[in-house]
Amino acid sequence: MPSVAAIDVSTRPMPEEIARLYSALPEYSHIFKHIFKRPEVIETGIPIPRMVDEMDRFNVEAMLVSGYDARRSSGLYISNDWVARLAADLPGRIIGGIGIDPLNDVMWNLREIDRCVREHGFRFVRLLPYAADLVPTDKRYYPLYAKCVEHDLAIWTQVGHTAGLMPSEPGRPIYLDRVAIDFPELRVIGGHIGWPWEEEMIAMALKHPNIYVSTCAHAPDHWPGSTLHFLKTRGKRKVIFGTNWPYIPYARYFEKFDELGLDADTERLFLRDNLRRVLRLDV
Repeated sequence: MPSVAAIDVSTRPMPEEIARLYSALPEYSHIFKHIFKRPEVIETGIPIPRMVDEMDRFNVEAMLVSGYDARRSSGLYISNDWVARLAADLPGRIIGGIGIDPLNDVMWNLREIDRCVREHGFRFVRLLPYAADLVPTDKRYYPLYAKCVEHDLAIWTQVGHTAGLMPSEPGRPIYLDRVAIDFPELRVIGGHIGWPWEEEMIAMALKHPNIYVSTCAHAPDHWPGSTLHFLKTRGKRKVIFGTNWPYIPYARYFEKFDELGLDADTERLFLRDNLRRVLRLDV
């Protein structure tokens, strides 16, 4: 049980209507059945009240939720307006993000970011390079990065292998090096630790003031030792709590959390303060 109210940087609420979308795709069936051993999640879904109960039980104050647009590749689509409705139904518990597919028409994407900021007050853009099979330095991302700087939005992007049957190469953390150099004002969260290239991810977070790493999709007992060492030392202001709930339920995540041996200051930064700073939640 976390001692301070946590904010989860990566979640995918799974009510029945959303679970059906994931269950139709072999790559996500593979993830839930063979990687996380939770096939029931996409077979039956998890009602939103049950999700909130789990948040309350484990002192998770809020979670980041974004749309998902992969209509041009896998066909998976969760609209940004669905996220906005969820946030309206659960005030203070959902921090909304904009799901964008770089394969879409670039002007449509830019207008969608404008609209979601104006109408919903979303705080970040979520990009999944594996879904588009485009590395983060591809020219199709650059207008999106510039638009995020314009609106003072953070970018959440997947790093590391995909777990699902999708290409992992776009998740190499080293690609963020060029992005951070070209956009020094853009705040970038690399989700999923970066494993098996976690040393690259640590190097990027250490080198660039605007790059951060999240532990989502990896329970604490599966973290690489270098990631834990970074969190406890030079990276205490650069590592962000996340689970990818419901891939990892909170009971499973926090079962081993106390064994990490974090001091009170590091735990507070990790569980909430680093993310609040990156998302400008106090502004």
